[in-house]
Amino acid sequence: MRRRAILAFCFLFACLSAFPQTKPALDYYLPAVRYDPAIMTPAAFLGFEIGSKHVSHDQLIAYMRELDRESNRISLQEYGRSHEGRPLLCLTITDPANQSRLDAIKETRARLLNPAQSSGLDLKSLPAVNYMGYSIHGNETSGSNASLLVAYYLAAAQTDEVEQLLKNTVILLDPCFNPDGMQRFSAWVNSRSSLHGSTDPAADEFNEPWPRGRYNHYWFDLNRDWIVAQQPETGGRVAIFQDWHPNVLTDHHEMGSNATFFFQPGVPSRVNPITPARNQDLTAKIAAYHARVLSEKNILFFTKENFDDFYYGKGSTYPDAQGSIGILFEQASSRGSAQATENGLLTFPYTIRNQVITSLSTLQAVREMRVELNEYLRDFYKTAVDEAAKDEVKGYVFADNRDLPGRELLNVLMRHKIEVRNVQEDIRVDGKTFFAHNAFWVPSEQPQYRLVKALFEHRTTFQDSIFYDISAWNLPDAFGLEWSAVTAKEFNPRWVSASPGIALTSRYGVSLIGKPAYAYVLSATGYEIPQVLNELLQSGIRVKVATRAFGADGQAFPAGSIVIPSERQPIDEEGLLQRMNNLGVELPVYAISNGLVATGPDLGSSSFPTLRAPKVLMITGEGVHPESAGEIWHLLDTRYGMTLTMMESGRLTQDNISNYNVLILPDGNFRNLSAELLRGFLTTGGTVVATGGAVRWLKKAGLANLEFRDAGLEQPGRRPYEFLDEDRGALRMPGAIFEAELDLTHPLCFGYERPRLPMFLNDTLFMETSRNPYATPAVFTGNPLLAGYINPRQRPLAAKAAAVVVGGIGKGRVICFAGDPNFRAFWYGTNRLFANAIFFGNLVNDEAVEKK
Repeated sequence: MRRRAILAFCFLFACLSAFPQTKPALDYYLPAVRYDPAIMTPAAFLGFEIGSKHVSHDQLIAYMRELDRESNRISLQEYGRSHEGRPLLCLTITDPANQSRLDAIKETRARLLNPAQSSGLDLKSLPAVNYMGYSIHGNETSGSNASLLVAYYLAAAQTDEVEQLLKNTVILLDPCFNPDGMQRFSAWVNSRSSLHGSTDPAADEFNEPWPRGRYNHYWFDLNRDWIVAQQPETGGRVAIFQDWHPNVLTDHHEMGSNATFFFQPGVPSRVNPITPARNQDLTAKIAAYHARVLSEKNILFFTKENFDDFYYGKGSTYPDAQGSIGILFEQASSRGSAQATENGLLTFPYTIRNQVITSLSTLQAVREMRVELNEYLRDFYKTAVDEAAKDEVKGYVFADNRDLPGRELLNVLMRHKIEVRNVQEDIRVDGKTFFAHNAFWVPSEQPQYRLVKALFEHRTTFQDSIFYDISAWNLPDAFGLEWSAVTAKEFNPRWVSASPGIALTSRYGVSLIGKPAYAYVLSATGYEIPQVLNELLQSGIRVKVATRAFGADGQAFPAGSIVIPSERQPIDEEGLLQRMNNLGVELPVYAISNGLVATGPDLGSSSFPTLRAPKVLMITGEGVHPESAGEIWHLLDTRYGMTLTMMESGRLTQDNISNYNVLILPDGNFRNLSAELLRGFLTTGGTVVATGGAVRWLKKAGLANLEFRDAGLEQPGRRPYEFLDEDRGALRMPGAIFEAELDLTHPLCFGYERPRLPMFLNDTLFMETSRNPYATPAVFTGNPLLAGYINPRQRPLAAKAAAVVVGGIGKGRVICFAGDPNFRAFWYGTNRLFANAIFFGNLVNDEAVEKK
């Protein structure tokens, strides 16, 4: 035993001792074949061997441009720019003869999606398309570094196999899906690397600071954005996918350092049921190619565990709903030059090589399975149309054309080449009325039937109870729209236009105001109201809000409408008129000629309090979930145009907190934040807005008088040890949609017209309704689950639970959201609740808060 202990200590010491940097040559990564000497190698261009440093994004892009200049096998497309202005590139790599007929190949492939045209196509002569994407998580850079080698191999290798591959395949190679995250990570690692670096996992090199390089500029996980496409990086690559309809899309990632290597298929019971079984058969057939080459090199790997194919917003699953095969690769991450792990020393070159190996094995599989893959793509759309004809649901209707979220949903659908038509007659279905020319129709019977079903369905039953990501993502719910599925018995063809495509009318028919008015009013509804409020308040214009409904000059205005009086403004009447005629948004502004109104309070009443300009501070840093903070930053910055100060809790002091009147706590843990500092902030009239885990912290810190519901979820009796992971995983709610009931008279609910609202929860944080009867402006309904998974024992906790609670200390307000009102930037429907908390939170009556 003593000898074993000594050996173990020696092994650990060897792993943790200094690791001299090695410089693996090209033949470590690529087959030993003849290469065109006119094509520059990565090392010759960069001045260092791949793997000896982390390539920065600018170096990566420069080399790809050089390959485009040197090789007639490559054409380069810049398909967009990241938030930080970095180019997004895609290399189209194929035989020079194919390069001259790319548009013709695209056109033929588009016909594969049309069952009326696809039967006559010669699939034996049609090239396959392989879309290869690397490092969508910026700190998983073995993929992007591997892309340099794969691109060089395809540009320079002189073999019959490569020539046949290029004649029969179009390869779309995106070297970096996430430029901003990659640059952030590579700068960190390179700034901490040494000639004789430590392999200790605790070393700085392997522990990048918050928010880390995984995310893009606004801290979004781009591998959750494929179907909603809210980020510029995603919009461009979705366009490429829809242009080419690839047979295979590969998505190269990294995972924990103590793991090995994963490739799909994933967990069989967690495949989305919309995905045909044939998809998984072909995935398994391609997997055999990876297994063979990895086994030949004695590389450990696994399949059918941990990762799944359920949520279509991931790069490896988005293709599965569209006749393609999505393949996820997960390489254990060195997170730096070389790190000691349970499986021995893990070096950066080793991780790069595995990504290269599986890139090439994918290309071999696509080359040899080309006809079979093209047949599957053709048959996928044939069977989709057949299934749609048998579906009881004939289509989906949603409204409306006026408000921005309806237009944004249209943009999402059209990005995915989903057919949408105008509604030309009023539709009354499911107790709802959809008005002609203000609603849209999405037919089931179209080639994209399966994707349409995935975006519109309400699924609450599942084969498995564990999900790698969210379990529900109904887009009309997310965008906060009125919508309905229409059955064959209900459908009337006269309702919709006979031809595909849509014609958009003016949202509100806005017209200019001709002369100065007594006051100007914007109705409470309208997604851009917070943007308008911010612009007016920041320019010093005095703005009021109606806390009660009123009618004036023939118009009815609900509570929450915005009133701008002409009296005592910092600009004259003509200047104010010009400002109201040029708000920069398509919202109607009404001129009011008299302060004596027809109904409700007069404009000089105390029912029209003056709004204060928000000065917003958000706490960031360790403990805060970057995605939650990023969603808020993105919302306030890009949609509302607001100035947001972000500050780590350690820098917060009495002096600097006094510069703000709204403090935002994103989802997270704030154990380093001073509760007493926040108590003082609240006492003097500040507003604290908290989401998710921050709500728990507020209760623990004694700043919010909340009670949480607990199901007592421990399993009674004995259970087999092997079920432990499954039992625990089933208790995690991965993200589901719940219906809430709103108090439309409450300031936090201003701007909403319907009393029911879908809300997104990604945590089992269920709050009791407040003892104060006025302090719960949103409560979940008695049977609130609309879509997604929740453990049966947790389901009763959601019924009649509080969705939003308003607390208070002194003059301040504490506004607690159970869920995530800004989820991944596509949950438009609840953005207004969050904005109202910022603009109107301080107006909530002192008698309507849950006091601590």
